Amino acid sequence: MNNSGGEAITTERSKKKAGFWQQQWWIVIVVVVAIGCLLDQTVVWDFWKGLGYSPDAAVQEIEESLELTGTGRRIFAATRPAVKDAAGFNESCGEHNSDVSVLGCYADGQIYIYRITDEQLALANKVTAAHELLHAVWERMGTIEREEVKGWLNEVREQNAEWFGEELETYDTEDEIEEVYTRAGTKLAELPEGLEKHYAKFFKNRGQIVEMYKTYEAPFEKLRSEISALYDEIERVRLEIETEREEYNRDVDALDVKIDRFNACANTMNCFTAAEFNAQRSGLMIEREALEVRRVELNKKIDENNARIDEYASRQDALGGLYDLMDSNIEHVESEQEI
Repeated sequence: MNNSGGEAITTERSKKKAGFWQQQWWIVIVVVVAIGCLLDQTVVWDFWKGLGYSPDAAVQEIEESLELTGTGRRIFAATRPAVKDAAGFNESCGEHNSDVSVLGCYADGQIYIYRITDEQLALANKVTAAHELLHAVWERMGTIEREEVKGWLNEVREQNAEWFGEELETYDTEDEIEEVYTRAGTKLAELPEGLEKHYAKFFKNRGQIVEMYKTYEAPFEKLRSEISALYDEIERVRLEIETEREEYNRDVDALDVKIDRFNACANTMNCFTAAEFNAQRSGLMIEREALEVRRVELNKKIDENNARIDEYASRQDALGGLYDLMDSNIEHVESEQEI
């Protein structure tokens, strides 16, 4: 009796103990499922995609320079960024228009950046990384948030229509607004407060990225400004030259008529008195000398404007050279070392 009673009690305790732990495991499972439901699925997915990613030194430097928030770092790691030379970049980003310089792309969930080695343009790598990161952010954005952001972007587009130019017209409607999103976030200093707060979710110091853009853009802006000023000056002087040439030719023709009349009279008996002959001849000589001075000055002006045209062409070549440094389609030739 005692044994059976003892066994009965022991069995009952075992059942209670097993039931207790079973209940605990169910609680754990329920909590895990609940957390999974509460978390954005993209957060979990980004975590797994970025797990084990080990950036090289170039990407590490870029990430540190961008001063990303926790959210920004998570998405950045999930895209497994890679900085590549021309061949690898073109292969990763696909064949693109040879007339367009592509500095980066976000393809199949991964960021690729074309390696810029020129010292004055190297910051383009970092700005490009931020630009492509925003493409990844846009892809992850929910419908409600995206519509709110679009409202701010349309405002930015209207206020900066000249800056955006006609280049965006090559995109379809949805891609166009996404491109405004990525460019505004990395290149424009003044933005609506709501949009600024939105970008602050990913960048601790977005202004620093804009300064990077301004720094590497400065050589381009300087050359474009010089080219524009030269063009305006060339056109202004060209019009002056045309006017002065027409006036000079007209005055030469008028002088030729006077000289012909003078010569005809000089060859006619008693047409001139000695005083009239000397006075008219002296006057014609003065006019001819004055025209010669004008001719020399006009030719000097033409030579100076031709020099401006040469300088204009040189500046154009320099600008084209800068663009070539940022174009993965250009096959760069290394200089040979003398032995």
